[in-house]
Amino acid sequence: MMDNTAVVTKEQIIAELQQLAQEQGRVPRRSMYNHFEKARQLFGSWPDALRAAGLENEQKRFYKEDYLIAEVKRISEQLGRPPISGPHEFPLYMSVMEYYDSWEAFLEQAGLTKFAKEEEGKEVKEKLILDILEMERIMRRFPTMSEFADYRLVRYYFGSWKNFKVACEEKRQEVS
Repeated sequence: MMDNTAVVTKEQIIAELQQLAQEQGRVPRRSMYNHFEKARQLFGSWPDALRAAGLENEQKRFYKEDYLIAEVKRISEQLGRPPISGPHEFPLYMSVMEYYDSWEAFLEQAGLTKFAKEEEGKEVKEKLILDILEMERIMRRFPTMSEFADYRLVRYYFGSWKNFKVACEEKRQEVS
């Protein structure tokens, strides 16, 4: 049986750190590097690993704009919608604010929008409405936003909780 754990060498770590710095336009953060613990072991410390890769005097603050855009697109794909502004859904949020006046301007540059278009996601909207109406049936009252796990999807597809409640009321009348 073959061992699938790859051996990570100093040379490999140096090459990976240099490549990450090139892609991101900044010194990689330990949290963004998969072999951080191994780098610390082999070089004695994280700063020593960066020094070995020739990155100790590099710009530590800014990510490249292209990298930020690629990252927001990747996260959007994972979430099924653009991330909401702030570090909770987009860890590099503060870096974005160094380039853009607003989250909306950044999303626009990435070809994304803060809210779905009217005709977008009909099946998703329908499922959200049916899910909350089922919760309402069980709870015997309309759930609050914080009780509804998919409230971020609601915000994206309906624009607001109020608009969502209106759509639910319309569906309720349609069904009865």
